[in-house]
Amino acid sequence: MLYVYLDTTQIKLMLLKKSLLGQYESSFLKKNLQVELLKDGLPVNPDVIASGLKEALSGFKDQPIKEKDVTLILPQEAFLFFREDMPVDVADAVLETYLREKARAHLNSDMDNSHFDYLIRESEEKKKILFYAIKKEALLAYQKPLELLDFNLKSIIPEPLTYFKLFEKTLRANKKENIWYVSYDQDKLSGYVYDSYGLLEKDRWTAEVTKTKKIEDILQKQAAKYDSQSIKLNRLILSGAQSDAIRQDTFTKNVGVWTNPIKRIIPHFYADYLKMLKGQNSEDLPVLTHDMLIGAFIFSAEEKQFVMFQPSKNSSKTNRAPSKFSFPTFNLSKKVALLFILSFLITFGILFGLAQTNTNMISFKMPAISLPSFATPTPSPIPATPTPSAPTPTPTPPVIREELKVKVLNGSGIVGKAGVVKDFLKNAGYEDILTGNAATFDYETTVIQFKKDQEDVRDLVSKDIASELEDKAIFETLDETEAADIVIIVGTDFK
Repeated sequence: MLYVYLDTTQIKLMLLKKSLLGQYESSFLKKNLQVELLKDGLPVNPDVIASGLKEALSGFKDQPIKEKDVTLILPQEAFLFFREDMPVDVADAVLETYLREKARAHLNSDMDNSHFDYLIRESEEKKKILFYAIKKEALLAYQKPLELLDFNLKSIIPEPLTYFKLFEKTLRANKKENIWYVSYDQDKLSGYVYDSYGLLEKDRWTAEVTKTKKIEDILQKQAAKYDSQSIKLNRLILSGAQSDAIRQDTFTKNVGVWTNPIKRIIPHFYADYLKMLKGQNSEDLPVLTHDMLIGAFIFSAEEKQFVMFQPSKNSSKTNRAPSKFSFPTFNLSKKVALLFILSFLITFGILFGLAQTNTNMISFKMPAISLPSFATPTPSPIPATPTPSAPTPTPTPPVIREELKVKVLNGSGIVGKAGVVKDFLKNAGYEDILTGNAATFDYETTVIQFKKDQEDVRDLVSKDIASELEDKAIFETLDETEAADIVIIVGTDFK
């Protein structure tokens, strides 16, 4: 399985080989070229792309590529895009027709000559449709360099969808956020603006860091520009190889937008996928450099219904209904069919004759049967059935504070708040306590996350911290795979 990302002068590759245990042996490569590969969302020269891919693939010389299917990730400018509120009065059967008409109005493009698909996202009890399309001529232009290398284009994913998938699990259903995802690599910045539904600004933002233009100043200026456009940024998610050297606390202060490094988000929220991709390899995955490839892998696993085109058909839209099974057809000549029938009849005749011969040779002799006596038996006394005693209820074991594993995450934005809460819990009798930062620092109300059927643990902890809260805590379900028994996300309401 090969994932390929193409940008203006860059190619990134992720080669996956699946093991019997369902894990993957993953390999990554990056190739910078001196020539332009893409311009205005289209390949400049298919031969140049094919040559660049071939050169990049040579880095896998110790791993022969048997898989010929390619998932291609492309920048947003390669696609047509619009957002639309989900209509409440449009049936699923006519939704595609409705979207075709909306696409003609929004994009001024003929959808009959485009491949397209859409996603429906929900937040704050509202739904929006995210519509993506690529013109057929553009798709053919991307297929050509792959065909020159004997590869098959299996699927195509817009780059913004891969980034959104990497922080989607950090979003909360009851709160709308505006998120700026920025990559910092080779002194270049590029990014997309999202809200809780998905891509908000269709254009990719780019800038260049120089000695006179520091990254903090560039981002602060652009954030102010978004603010003037009524896009108040709640979070800045920073990725890219050069972002590894940035300090979160000082960076947040200088930019004016709370900053989340993607390297902290992915291991916390997507640990299962990282484990799957790492396989038996003990080395950490290059999530900062190849984030869009890892995001594409997760997107492919979770959004199987999103298919921009059908490789085996020339249809402009994927049929979301399951395909019907059809029996295979066989082309047999009349001579072969006649010989088959004749052989069958001869074999059947021989077997039938043998069966008749064996039947006549078998003789039966009825064995003597001794009939039992019909004397009336003496009835045995039936013992009285004892009345069952009521089962003794199993007492619920008491929750012992010293044995609970507690994780305290600072979501208030107040420096050292998690440590304060830890000291409070220590005094209350808890011993096994870990502290850290939440994915965001905009929690106004403290959240208590507990595992299913562990209401007794929830009740104990919430009772112990009730005196320190201005209002009642919010309860959420904790994943069963979480090592901690309970997680407290500290809000600004914690005294």
